[in-house]
Amino acid sequence: MQPTSTEVPRPRFHFTPRRHWMNDPNGLVHHGGLWHLYFQHNPEGLDWGNMSWGHATSPDLQHWTEHPVALAHRTGEQIFSGSVVASRADCDVLTAYYTSAYDDGHQAQSRATSDDGGFTWRTDPGNPVLDRGTIAFRDPKVIRYDDGHAARWVMLTVEADDRQVLLYVSHDLRSWEYLSTIGPLGATGVVWECPDLVKLPLDGDTDDPRWVLLLSTNPVGDDPDPAGSSMHYIVGYFDGTTFVPDFPELRRLDHGRDYYAAVTFDDAPGREAVTIGWMSNWRYAHAFPTAPWRGAMSLPRTLTLRTVQGRATLVQAPPAFVREHLEHAASTSVAVVDRPAELSLTGHSLLELRWDPASTGTLRMQLRGAADAFVDLEHAPGTGSLRLTRGGPAAEAVHPDFPSTTTVPLPGDRPARLLLSLDGPLLEVFVADGEETASNLVLLGAEGVIASLETARPGTVHVTAVDVEAPTDVALPAPAAVLS
Repeated sequence: MQPTSTEVPRPRFHFTPRRHWMNDPNGLVHHGGLWHLYFQHNPEGLDWGNMSWGHATSPDLQHWTEHPVALAHRTGEQIFSGSVVASRADCDVLTAYYTSAYDDGHQAQSRATSDDGGFTWRTDPGNPVLDRGTIAFRDPKVIRYDDGHAARWVMLTVEADDRQVLLYVSHDLRSWEYLSTIGPLGATGVVWECPDLVKLPLDGDTDDPRWVLLLSTNPVGDDPDPAGSSMHYIVGYFDGTTFVPDFPELRRLDHGRDYYAAVTFDDAPGREAVTIGWMSNWRYAHAFPTAPWRGAMSLPRTLTLRTVQGRATLVQAPPAFVREHLEHAASTSVAVVDRPAELSLTGHSLLELRWDPASTGTLRMQLRGAADAFVDLEHAPGTGSLRLTRGGPAAEAVHPDFPSTTTVPLPGDRPARLLLSLDGPLLEVFVADGEETASNLVLLGAEGVIASLETARPGTVHVTAVDVEAPTDVALPAPAAVLS
């Protein structure tokens, strides 16, 4: 059956489950030559519930194979978010920590192990292994800390309602001792979720390492922020016991509406910090009109730390396969004069723009598909920002808070570069090398997309565009249609 004009196409180069609900990524680990993605999953329906760990693997972060449920919910207990670590000893054991959410309302941390590379799991008979007797103690993220003297494991958890991260230490991945607490700080009226702590060299200098605390925040209360859930980070120092921020403030990690719960893969090749996040928002995740699947992961991103305008700033680079696709498509110099230039895309596309705002003035791009919705991008040099607006009747029908405008820092006093990844309903925008990002769900239909480009003054925009083939076709990507 041919898709209708309002159907939401399934992404081609992002992970989505075959069927049913998915939210937070869990248990990210590279092991046995595969990237393992576990995820919050309802194996029985399209809505949140029956929380279990789904499982998928990839050899390259682009092509994913979904496997049977790894950790299933059971009577009286749901399996909430957590992490997996690979043993650094000469063995093949993987250890998972996850939150047991019990029907009596309290949450605690439990443990499971796998001897076959992460495909089957044995839960610890002593579960839960870490229990404070509270109702919002969750999201264990285990990292390896090695100061050159005594390596150990550190677990980050949250007391979500208190806006606190609690740190524990272990030498055997079995018993845990309390270390310290981070927070509360920043805005009230939110819960903290899905913490991670990542060591990164500043400006590539391994003699000047910093630690980056990743946090997801979700509005709660009687009058929650209609912008919904989002992600933040804090740069600082960690001595194995205490984290000390450079500045006691949360900085926005992604400026879009739909990026949440991103954490890093354990034991990634080259010790790179590779993340993946859930592309949705708790404000309207239940209402986004997809079937038989609901929920998608972002592109994987490699994190680095760079000094930008005097501050250590987190940079998020898209995966290598994105650059490889673009390198096989020729760049086109588009002279925008008296009418918009148009580009025909399949809607599973990568698009890179380079231009000089001093020459072109304000640049506008509109994305339109068969669905009665649109996405507008506008960069006015004097504002120092890029505005992304999604709207139209199809967007309004999702949820009252779905139509929105977000802003992304983009200087107007220097040559500009944008990378857009559009994969069905998933739009991710990277400024420069990933100094800023914005991730948004969009509704453009399943019958292709027209990108129209115009500038305030006659000028040239350098465009590289490529349509990514369906996953079953691993040939080189096909160039997008030529700009008019």
